[in-house]
Amino acid sequence: MKKILTLFLLLILMVFQIGASALSGKTVTTLRIHYFRYADDYENWNIWLWPEGMNGKDIYFDKTGNTLSKDDFGVVTTVELFGTDYYNKSRIGIIFKRGAWLEKDINFDRFIDIPLTTADGILNVYFVEGDERVGYSMNDPNGPDKSNKIKRAYFTEEDKIDFLLTTKVTKEQVKLFEDGKELAVNVNINNNKGSITLNKNLDLSKKYLIQIEFASGAKNYEVTFDGIYDSAIFEETYGYEGHDLGAIVSTNETSFRIWAPLSNHVVLNLYDNGTPADLGGSDEKTTYEMLPDEKGTWKLSLPDNLHGKYYTYSVTNGTKTNEVIDPYAKSAGINGIRGMVVDFSLVNPDDFIYGERPNNITNPTDAIIYELHIRDLTSHSSWNGPEAYRGKFLGLTVEGTKYNNVSTGLDHIKELGVTHVQLLPFFDFGVVDESRLNDPTYKKVFNWGYMPLNFNVPEGSYSTDPYDGSKRIAELKQVVNSLTENNIGLIMDVVYNHTGLSQDSNFNLILPGYFHRLTGEGNFSNGSGTGNETASERFMVRKFIIDSLCFWAQEYNLSGFRFDLMGLHDLETMNSIVQALHEINPKILIYGEPWTGGETPLSKSMAAGKENLDQLPKVGAFNDDIRDGIKGSVFTVAEKGFVQGQYNETIRNKIYYGVAGGVEMADIDATKLSAKKFWHSEPVKTINYVSAHDNHTLYDKLKQSTSFAQRVFLDAMQKQANAIVLTSQGIPFLHAGVEFLRSKPLAKGYDGNSYESLDSVNQLRWDLKAQAKNMEVFNFYKEMIALRKAHPAFRLASSTEVQEKLSFLYQDKTNIIAYQITNQDEAGNWITEGETWGKILVIHNSGAFRQLTLPEGEWVLAANSETFGNIKTYQGGKKISILEHETLILYQGYRELPIKKKGCLSSCAAIIPLGIFIVGLCLLRRKFK
Repeated sequence: MKKILTLFLLLILMVFQIGASALSGKTVTTLRIHYFRYADDYENWNIWLWPEGMNGKDIYFDKTGNTLSKDDFGVVTTVELFGTDYYNKSRIGIIFKRGAWLEKDINFDRFIDIPLTTADGILNVYFVEGDERVGYSMNDPNGPDKSNKIKRAYFTEEDKIDFLLTTKVTKEQVKLFEDGKELAVNVNINNNKGSITLNKNLDLSKKYLIQIEFASGAKNYEVTFDGIYDSAIFEETYGYEGHDLGAIVSTNETSFRIWAPLSNHVVLNLYDNGTPADLGGSDEKTTYEMLPDEKGTWKLSLPDNLHGKYYTYSVTNGTKTNEVIDPYAKSAGINGIRGMVVDFSLVNPDDFIYGERPNNITNPTDAIIYELHIRDLTSHSSWNGPEAYRGKFLGLTVEGTKYNNVSTGLDHIKELGVTHVQLLPFFDFGVVDESRLNDPTYKKVFNWGYMPLNFNVPEGSYSTDPYDGSKRIAELKQVVNSLTENNIGLIMDVVYNHTGLSQDSNFNLILPGYFHRLTGEGNFSNGSGTGNETASERFMVRKFIIDSLCFWAQEYNLSGFRFDLMGLHDLETMNSIVQALHEINPKILIYGEPWTGGETPLSKSMAAGKENLDQLPKVGAFNDDIRDGIKGSVFTVAEKGFVQGQYNETIRNKIYYGVAGGVEMADIDATKLSAKKFWHSEPVKTINYVSAHDNHTLYDKLKQSTSFAQRVFLDAMQKQANAIVLTSQGIPFLHAGVEFLRSKPLAKGYDGNSYESLDSVNQLRWDLKAQAKNMEVFNFYKEMIALRKAHPAFRLASSTEVQEKLSFLYQDKTNIIAYQITNQDEAGNWITEGETWGKILVIHNSGAFRQLTLPEGEWVLAANSETFGNIKTYQGGKKISILEHETLILYQGYRELPIKKKGCLSSCAAIIPLGIFIVGLCLLRRKFK
C-alpha cells in the first residue's frame, strides 16, 4: 500500500513539474526556417507554407537590402504566426520550390510539428536540399544531414552510369558494386558530375551500388534504371502485354497480378474492411507472398470469388517496403487507401446493359457538349431533389425537380437539348477527406478533381456511402443509365497527364521514376503545373492509360473522353487510344486540351499539341482562338473581344477560324492564329467554346471587361457569344450555367479559379434561373440548340464540305461577323444531306445599330436575338436593320423532308411549304429507348 501511495505522489509531482515547465515557456508566435543548398544557389527559391488542412501561400527568404539573410546553417526566413491562420496550429505544411513551381526540393509534402511553447516563443526548424527530414535544432540527430552525398546515380546506357554529387571528387574515390561484388570500371569526373563505364552490359536482375569516399566518410547509393526505361532492352525484358493486371474474379478463384519489375519482394494484404483503424475501421489482414512471373509481374491466385474484400500490396525495393493500393484497382474503401476486389455482376443495377449507349450522333459535329461538375448540379437548395442525393452521383438521376415551375437538375439538361454531358473528373481524386463529408467544420468538400489518386475507381465523395466500394460503382452506373434513357451521352474528363502525388504515388513507390518524366537532375518534371507529369511514351505507362480508358468505356458505357493537358501526351499514345476505343465503339468522342501546364522534356515533335494536331486524324482539340476572339483573353480579365465591341484583324481571323471549324480557307489569315497555322484541319476535330470550368464564367468575364454603360447589353453579349459557337462548324461546347448567366461571386469580385472554393461559389443557382431575364437567356440557348440540331448545314463533317459551302460576307464592315452556307448547287440540286434551307445567312453585329444590304434572292428572317420562327421576308438588294449585339439568322429556299421514324429527333425549322407561312419553330422530341 505504501508503494502505491509513493508512486501516486511521484506521478502528481511529475504532472505539476511538466505543467510548471510548460508555463515557464512562451507560446510559439514565430517560426524561423533555415534552409541549406550545397551549391549556394538560393536565387529564385522560395517556400510554400500552409496550415494543415487549409490554403497556403508563398513565403520568401529574408533579405537585408538585396542580399539574402544567412546564418551558420544556410538562408533564413522568419514567419510571424500570431494573428495569422498559422497561429495555434499543431502542424504546418512546407514545400521548398523554385519560382512558380518550376521545381520542388523533395517531391512530397512535409510538415513541421509546432509545440505549444518554446523557451523564447520561437521555433527554429532546419532543412537540407534533398533530405526529407525536418530538424528542430542545428545538430538534431534525427534531422537532415549537411555532409556531402550522392544526389543521383542512374544507368543512361546498358553499360554506362551517370552520377551527380554535392561536391567534386577524384575518380579514385568512386567504386561500383554488382550484387555486393566490386566491378572493374572506367570513371570520368567533371567537377561534381561523373560517369562510370562498365566492361559489360548491365544485368537487370541485379542490384548496382555506387560508393563515394567523401572526406566525411563513405556514402552509398543504389543505381537506378530510370535512364534506360525508354531503351529497347527494358521494354523487351519487362513490357507486359497481358490483360489480367489487378484483381480478376471468376466463380471459384480470384487472381492478383501487379507489374513491379525491379522489386525484390511483393506481398498481398487482404482485408475484410476497407477502412483503416485510424478512421474507425480495422487493420486486421491476411498476408500472402506473391510469386514472380513473366515480364516483371508478380502473381497470386486464391480460391473463391473474393468480391467485397479489400487489398493492398507491400512492395519492397532494396531495403524499403511500402504498402500501396493497386494501380489497377476497380474500386476502393474510404479515401482510396485500399482497393476492393470487384465482381461487377454482383454490383450492377438490374437494368444495366453492357454496350448500351445513346445513338444520337452520326458524326462528331452532331454533338453538343455540356460541361458539368457533379456537385454543382444539385448542391443548391433550389434544386429541390432528395437531400441524400445532393452533390452525389444519384443527384444526376433524379427527374421531375422544379423551382417555381422552372426545371432544375437533370430535367434542365433535358430541356436544354444537349447531346452529351461532360462531367469533370469522377475518378477517385485524393484531395477530399471522404470521412469528413458530414462534418460542418470541414470546408474542403468541393474540388474539381484534377489530382488523380486511383484512376479506375469512381470518386467516393460522390457516393452516398464512401466506405462501401460497391456503392460508388452502382450509383455511377445509375447515372449512365439515366442519361442513356434520355438519349444523352456521358463524357469523362480524364487526367492521365499527371498523378495527384509525386514521390509517394503508388506508381512511383512500385517502380521509382518510371511512370513520370524526370529532369536531368532527377527531379520530377512539371509540365502539368501540379508537381509532375506522366511519361505516356513509355510502354507500360501507355498500356496503363489505354487499359484504363478501355475499362471505363466498356464497363460504364461511356460515350467520350476529354483529355486534360493533352499536350503532355505523345502522338503514338493518343493514336493508339483512338484505335482501342473505336474498336469498342467508333462514335466515342476523343478530344482534349492541346497545350501543357508548364515546360516539359517531351520533344515538341512527339507532343499531342497544336503543332502536331494534323497527325491526330481522329482527335479533337479545344479551339482557344475562337474563345479569345469572341470574349478576349482568359488571362487578362479586362481584355475585350468581339462581343464587347472590340474589333481588329486578329479578332476577325480568330472567329472566322472557329466559324470554319478549324478548316483552311482563303479568307482566313493563319498568321493571326495562335499556332500561326491552320491547326485543326477538320471540323470533326474542332471544339468551339467561349467558356469552361477554368477561368471566369462568361458572365463574370463580360462584367469585368465592360464599362458601366456597356453593361446594359450583358445579356445580349451572353447570347451572342454562344450564338457564334452554335452556328459555327465544328463541335460546340457549353459550360454549365452559361445558358442562364452563371456567376461565381466572391465577397469582393469574382472567382476565376474555383477549383476548391465553396459550394456557394460553384453551385448552379436554379432560383436565379427562374428570374425573368435569366429565363430569357435560357430560352434563347434552348432554341439555338434546337436550330443547330435541325440543320445539318451547321454540322458539316469534312473540310471539303466546309470549303465548298461556307463563305464570309461583309468583310469590309467593322464589328460584323457574317457568313453564308450554301446547300444547293447552281442547278438547284441539294448538296447537304438532310438540310431544308437552300442558303443560310448568319450575321453577328457587336457594334452600333446599322443597316446591311442583303445578297440577292428572297430571304426569310428565321431568328434574331429575341424571337425564333419565320419573322419577316426580305428581298435581296434591300436593307436589313440589325441592332447592337444582335444576331440574325436568315434563309432562302426550302424543301420538306419526311419525318424520321426512329431515333431521337429534336428538330427546329422555319417552314414555308408551298408558300404557306408557318410562324414559329416545329420542335419534335422522342425519348430514346
